[in-house]
Amino acid sequence: MADRLREAKAGKAPSRSNSDSRLSVRLTCERCRQRKVKCDKLDPCTNCQRIGVACVLVQRARLPRGKSGRHSDRETPDKDETLRERVSRLEELVRKAVSGSDVEPGSKEQFSKTVWGQGEQGFPRPAGEGESSRDGTTASESTDGQPDCYLGVSFWAELLKQVTGSGDNVSDNIDYQRLLSMAHGQNSPNPPLSNRGALRTTTTQKKLCQLFIQRIDPCFKILHHPSVSAFLLDEKPYLDYKPGHEAPTALAHAIYYSAISCVDEDECWQIFQQSKSSMITKYQKECESALANADVVTTNDLTVLQAFVLSLLSSHFQDRSRRVWTMLSVALRVAQALYLHLAEPPFPVRPFDREMRRRLWLAIGFLDMHSSADRASEPMMQASWLQSHLPTNTNDSDLTFTMETPPRESPNMTDMTFCLMTLQAQRTSRLLNSSDFIEPAVQTMATRQQLVIDFQQTTSRLLHHAQPTTIPLHWFTRQATECTHAAIQLLALRPLQRIATFTPPRIRSDQLLQAAVDVLTKSQALIDDPRAHPWRWMGHLFVPWHGLAVALAELCICDDPFLWAMFWAPVERAYGRLGGLVADSRQGMLWKPMEKLMARVRAKRETLQSRALPGTAGVAVSAAMQPSTQDIVVQQGADTRVGAVAAPDLATPESMQEPGLAAWPSVWETLDFADLGGGEELSWLNYESFIDDVYGSVDWSEIPH
Repeated sequence: MADRLREAKAGKAPSRSNSDSRLSVRLTCERCRQRKVKCDKLDPCTNCQRIGVACVLVQRARLPRGKSGRHSDRETPDKDETLRERVSRLEELVRKAVSGSDVEPGSKEQFSKTVWGQGEQGFPRPAGEGESSRDGTTASESTDGQPDCYLGVSFWAELLKQVTGSGDNVSDNIDYQRLLSMAHGQNSPNPPLSNRGALRTTTTQKKLCQLFIQRIDPCFKILHHPSVSAFLLDEKPYLDYKPGHEAPTALAHAIYYSAISCVDEDECWQIFQQSKSSMITKYQKECESALANADVVTTNDLTVLQAFVLSLLSSHFQDRSRRVWTMLSVALRVAQALYLHLAEPPFPVRPFDREMRRRLWLAIGFLDMHSSADRASEPMMQASWLQSHLPTNTNDSDLTFTMETPPRESPNMTDMTFCLMTLQAQRTSRLLNSSDFIEPAVQTMATRQQLVIDFQQTTSRLLHHAQPTTIPLHWFTRQATECTHAAIQLLALRPLQRIATFTPPRIRSDQLLQAAVDVLTKSQALIDDPRAHPWRWMGHLFVPWHGLAVALAELCICDDPFLWAMFWAPVERAYGRLGGLVADSRQGMLWKPMEKLMARVRAKRETLQSRALPGTAGVAVSAAMQPSTQDIVVQQGADTRVGAVAAPDLATPESMQEPGLAAWPSVWETLDFADLGGGEELSWLNYESFIDDVYGSVDWSEIPH
C-alpha cells in the first residue's frame, strides 16, 4: 500500500514550477469528506474501492493560506462599493414593485388589484395566511388598505440578477431556476388558472350555465339561481365578492363541470360540437385547479364549499370507485368547521346566508345517504342532524342577498319542494337502515311501517298544490316521489344493513316480489319517459340494486309459472342494465354476490322448465323466455302497480287536490303481524345470505397487510 501511494504521489503530484498543475489540485473525495476519513486522493480512492461505492473526485485550485491568503486592503473599497451598489438597486427594485410605478397599465406584469391578482401568473396564497372574506380583504393587508401585490416574472428575474453576482456558489443557479418556476406556477402544488382576473364567460360557458339552471339546480338546490345568472350570464360580480376572487371562480368552474356531466354524448355534439369526454377532461381539470387555489380543505368560505360539493356530485358520474364516497368526509368536516350543523351558529348570519347554509347542509346529507346506499355502508350523518334546521320552502325569487327578514314558508310547490322531498326520504332511509352503529336501529315492524306512512303524509302535503299536467318539474317531482316511496317501503321489509334483532313479518301471496319489481319498473319508466329528460341524471344517481336483490331472492323460492311469466322479463332486463351502474361496476363488492344470486335464480328456472309437463304450466314457463312476452307484461301491468309509472297521466289534478293515502300503493295490508317469520322464511334467508356475501366479498389481495 505504501509503495502504491508513493508511486501515485510521484506520478501525479503537482509541480510548483507548473502553473497549470497548481490550478488543479486533487483534494479529499466527496465520499471520504462525508464519512470524515482520510483519503489517499487516488482515482478512485482506496476507501471507496473497499466499500464498493462511486468515488466523486474533487479537484480545484487550493485556497491560499497564511499571509498570501489575506486580501489586500486596497481591494476592500471596490468590493464594498459594489455591494452597496447592489443593495441600492435591490431597494429601488422593491420600492417600484410595491408602488407599481415601473409597469404600464395593461402590461403582462401589471400588479393585481386584489389579493389573488389579475395577472396571468398569480401566486396561490399559503394556507393560514389570513382569513379571506367575500370582499377580498385579508388580515395580512396593510392599515392603509393597500392590497398585496402580484410580482411578475420580470421582477424575480431582475432580483436574481442582482443577487447572483454577490457570490460564486454553484447552488445559485438552482435557486434562480426554482424561483422563476415558482413565478410561473410550474413547481407549485396549486398551479394558478390562466384567467385569474375578472371572469369572462364564453359562449360555451354561458350554455353550460343555462344547462345547470335548467337541469342541476331544480333537483340539487344549493345555490341562488338569480345570483348565478347575474354572475355567469350577465357577467356581474357574484354577490359581494370582488372581481377575480378565487371563491366565485371555483364556483363557476364547478357549475360548468356539473353541467357537462349531465349531458349525454349526442347532446354534447349537438350543442357544443365537441365530444363529451374532451369537455369532461377540460372542465374537470379546471374545476380541480380552481378548488386547489381556493384551498378547499381549510376554507372558511361557504361559496368554496358549495363548489366542492358540486364537484363531488359531478365526479360521481365519471368515477364509480369509492373516491367520491371517501372525499365526501372532507366536505362534511369543512361544513362542521363552518358550523353548518348548528341551527344557530356562534356568529351573526344574514337571512340570505342562513338559507344557503341550510341548503348546503341538506345537500351534503343527500350525498351522504346516496353514497352509503350506493356502497351498502353506514352513512356518516344522523337523521336528527337534518331535522333541527330545515331550509324554507320558498322560491329563489323571494330571496335577495340584502334581505333583512327571513323568507316566509310557502304552502305551494316551490323551487325547494323537490329537495325537501329528498330530505324526508333520506331521513326515513337513515332510520330504516340504521344498525345501532350510528344511531339506534328501528327494530319493530310497526315502527318501521309508521316511518313509511309519515313519509307518505309529509310528501303528500308538499305536493298538495302540484300541477303535474302543466308544469314538467311538478310532474317529475310527483313521479320521483312515488319511486322513492316504493323503495322506502321495500327498505322497511328488507333493510340494507344487518340488524340482528330484526324479525320480518310474513308477507302473504306474491306481494313482496311485486313490490321489488315495482321499484325496478318505476325507476326505469321514469328514466325512459321523455318528460323526465332534463332530470334524467337524477334517475341514474340512485341505482335500484336493492330492489333487484330482493326480487332475485323471491324468485329463488317461486314455483308459480304465472309469476315467472309476469316478473322474469323486467328482472332480467334490470340485471343486464344495472351491472355497469353499481359501485365499482361488475367487479365490485355488490355485483359479485348479485351474480351468485342470479345463478341460483337461473338454476331454479331451468329446474321448473325441465319439470314442466305439457299444459298450462309448461306454456306459461316457456312464455317467460320469449322476447315478445316483455311487451305483454308491460301491457298487463298497466292496470297494476308494476306499470303505473308508464301511464301517461298518472297524477291527475283531481288526485293531487286531496292529499290522502288512497293514491299511494301499499303492501301493509298483505303483512301478517301476528305471524312473525322468525327468520325461517326461505326468501328472508336468501336475502340475508346476499347481504352477508356483500360484506364478505372484499378482495383482500388488494389490501396490503
